[in-house]
Amino acid sequence: MITSLYQSLCNMETNIADRVALRWYDEKKQGVAEVHYAQYAQDLRRFVAFLRAEYGDVRGKRVAILARNSYQYVICMYGTVIAGAVAVPLNLGKDWDAISYELGLTEPVCILQDGEFAEREPALAETYGSILKPMDVFAAYEPAEDVTEVEDLSALAFIMFTSGTTGRSKGVMLSQKNLFSAMPAFLDPFDDVKKYMGWNTDEFSSLSALPMFHISAMTSLVSWSITGHSINLCNNLKYFYRDLGAMHSEVMAVVPVLLKSIYSDVMKGRRDRLNGLCVLTCGAAMFDPKILSDMMEKGFFVAQMYGLTETCGDGAWNSSQEAKYLTSVGHVDLSCEYKLDDGELCMRGDPIMLGYYKDPEGTAEVIDADGWFHTGDIARVEEDGYMYLTGRKKNVIILDSGENVNPEELEKLLVPCADIQECIVKEKDKKICALIYCDPAKQDAVKEFVTGVNRGLPLYKRMVTEFSAQPLPRNAMGKLLR
Repeated sequence: MITSLYQSLCNMETNIADRVALRWYDEKKQGVAEVHYAQYAQDLRRFVAFLRAEYGDVRGKRVAILARNSYQYVICMYGTVIAGAVAVPLNLGKDWDAISYELGLTEPVCILQDGEFAEREPALAETYGSILKPMDVFAAYEPAEDVTEVEDLSALAFIMFTSGTTGRSKGVMLSQKNLFSAMPAFLDPFDDVKKYMGWNTDEFSSLSALPMFHISAMTSLVSWSITGHSINLCNNLKYFYRDLGAMHSEVMAVVPVLLKSIYSDVMKGRRDRLNGLCVLTCGAAMFDPKILSDMMEKGFFVAQMYGLTETCGDGAWNSSQEAKYLTSVGHVDLSCEYKLDDGELCMRGDPIMLGYYKDPEGTAEVIDADGWFHTGDIARVEEDGYMYLTGRKKNVIILDSGENVNPEELEKLLVPCADIQECIVKEKDKKICALIYCDPAKQDAVKEFVTGVNRGLPLYKRMVTEFSAQPLPRNAMGKLLR
């Protein structure tokens, strides 16, 4: 089993060199470009040569990346770690205040960027101009021949920033040991996929549309390079259908907004736009069970995943295609121990983060003295082993009556209403309030739907309805703010 990026590099050169590693749509050529694993490995070595030439001994030094998805991004991120430095992928969608905080916290020796953020926020060049580097800076270097394994696979390798709903983002510290300990959780379930789909070959491709500062995108790139599959990169969701049409992809990780778009095409008889896409892995948020059920009936394999940045995306996997398990995140992965502490899901094992960067107090709040990571998710596990998430511990509403209300449970009940575009449930004036954004012409229909839901709820859970004239605010990761 491959247990490091260096071993993956060697595997590229010796076992899968002639396979296509990555494809992307080249704007200049107006067509698809691709590289094989042999070239991928050579460019990783070029990047190591660049870091050594510019910064000498880079062990433990931070290298920030601020760009859209691209082949160069992949090289920069993994080349950094192979060289022994620490990769810090940043969210291009954040504002200057957030990015300047994260750069100040991590103190990178260089910032690899594609120019987009600098054009939008001139303060980047004004403050960090001396350490800004283009994404393709490595191309001018000869491949380093003397690349070896890093001394300690448990050492810090990545700092992945999370976007909380309040306060500053936290830098999640991950090692290569963390990352590769989680790999079986991503690779093993695909045996179920191949069996269900009748595939007798490993030669299929996955479209990667999530940004690379997202743990799901990072783990996908690593897992597919282990198996020798091809990754098709989408650098902007604005061009999702163009890229999907240009690059045949059977597999894709989706978030709710993407799934809704795909679902719309399927139900309108426009499956041709999907160019062979047939396996969807769903994660990062709540999904409408009806959409999942309809997609399964149309022949799609739909898997649900649960994981956090702090767990390297590891957690649970639901590959069952039975309707009764649609609302479950599946069975817990065997790479970790699990327990419920007063309903809160806790995990312990090698995939669990090292801690939060320069934040021992924040780390101590979530990792206890016995090494248990407290996820903050309220869960239950049924006798058949399937796990269900019912809400976030910090979001629980405690009423004056002493009753506890999980707002996520109520939000799930509102998902089937097609007229609701966005919704959060919160406490307001000591009542349970559903704050809803929708077409003003649909407000009466939405009120009627909420009234129908309320009839099936105990009195203390019944919701009053409030409408927002604007889309609801979201954080830098696109999650609704409460």
